[in-house]
Amino acid sequence: MSAIFLKRPVLEGAIAFHRKTGESCYFPLHRHEAMTEILFIAEGEADYWIDGKHYKARAGDMVIFRPLVWHEERSRIEAPFSFYYAGFHSLQVQGLPANHLLEDDEQPVFSVSSNVERIKHLFQELCDEVNEGWSEALTSSGLLLELLLLEVHRSKHHAAGKTARLSAQTAITKARRYIEERYHEPLTIKQIADHVYLSPSHLSHLFQDAYGESPIQFAIHQRIHAARRYLTTTEFSVEQIARLVGYESVTAFQNLFKKATGLAPGTFRKEALRPSESQ
Repeated sequence: MSAIFLKRPVLEGAIAFHRKTGESCYFPLHRHEAMTEILFIAEGEADYWIDGKHYKARAGDMVIFRPLVWHEERSRIEAPFSFYYAGFHSLQVQGLPANHLLEDDEQPVFSVSSNVERIKHLFQELCDEVNEGWSEALTSSGLLLELLLLEVHRSKHHAAGKTARLSAQTAITKARRYIEERYHEPLTIKQIADHVYLSPSHLSHLFQDAYGESPIQFAIHQRIHAARRYLTTTEFSVEQIARLVGYESVTAFQNLFKKATGLAPGTFRKEALRPSESQ
């Protein structure tokens, strides 16, 4: 099992749907108490209403329905329509609530165009395995489902480029280095998360677990460390140092510095440069 999955998913079912031109595929408003559903659009287009919002999905798109989320589905009849479906429960993805493949603020419809053939092949294998009707002890459907979910997870979170497939440890290490090199810039959590191909909430969770603070708190601490260095090794004014470490407002810098060190910047400099009593 991938390290991404802390708890194995249990397959509820998988099937391939095919509709000819003029035939509608419609599922009225409904929800599932504890089951997550994933759909892969192989051909045609369909309209989805998920949690009160409308989405249009076309060939190459994934659609994900979380538990307890109301949704409605209707295909377009102007052309053939085909999609693959799998439902499961008991999944636990690292950093996400139970049975979630996405953060709550992420879009439930997204393209997997860079990984279409792999995902389609796994869906077809999963559907074939389920249709064979093997006993639970003999089926490989559970493993196929895990492989499929792994590919969906990769496609969603790591599709921005060939360097995007990062382990959790690599991602937070890269995020830390990014902050260390750019602490003086007006960083946002989204900017940092985009750099390592994670959602802001997922990165924050991983970073907090690894370093005991959020990425933005870490950036502030880097600014304070740099300011202390400037104060004790240069003759720059407090105003100059504030700008060098990323603060347009001198007052904001002074307040944050005093909160972090217990001293105002000017007082800190005097205390640090005062000769010791032994000299």
